[in-house]
Parts: sequence; structure tokens; C-alpha cells
Amino acid sequence: MENGNIAHPITEPVYTRAPYWQDVPDEKWMDWRWQMSNRLNTVSELEKVINLTDAERAALNANDLFRVDITPYFASLIDPNDPNCPVRKQVIPTSREMVPFQSMMEDS
Repeated sequence: MENGNIAHPITEPVYTRAPYWQDVPDEKWMDWRWQMSNRLNTVSELEKVINLTDAERAALNANDLFRVDITPYFASLIDPNDPNCPVRKQVIPTSREMVPFQSMMEDS
């Protein structure tokens, strides 16, 4: 006890893991090399972890328009059932991003 506060040791990891990776040993999960080599970058890989909307699926399937590489750790931060999850919106494109912005100047 310090200054009247009871110290509570952390006995479990402070991160969340998507169920798909529950069986990955901690030493692999915490290894950046494992994270990089297990990035999600296809619709089929993403659908193992996230319930994609039709708009997300359309954008991800658009002829090489969007490149997506999401580490398992970052994917685990995404709410798999909330299309409005802020973390999800940072890394999963939607079909709305394929609509040309009419007021944008063309490159010269």
C-alpha cells in the first residue's frame, strides 16, 4: 500500500485479442515480426475477424484501388460488428471512397 492506495498487480495482459488468434502463444503475439508476417490484406482474411459490410467488401474488391495490410493486433482493436468503429474506419475502406470528388482539381 502506497499513500493509502492499494497496489493491484496486473496479472493478465492488457490487450484484447480477436477470437481468431486466441491460440497464438504470447511470445508470437508480442513479436513484431509475427505481426507483420500475419497481416490481413484480403477480403477472405478480414472476414475471419471482422463482419464486413457490403460497402467495405465492394471497396476491398475494387481492382487494386485500395491496399490494406492490418496487423492482427490492430485488427483486434476493431469492433467486428460495428461499421462505425473509429479504428475500423481508419483501415477498412468503403465504397463511398470510390466516388470521385467533383470539386477536386485534377493533377496537371
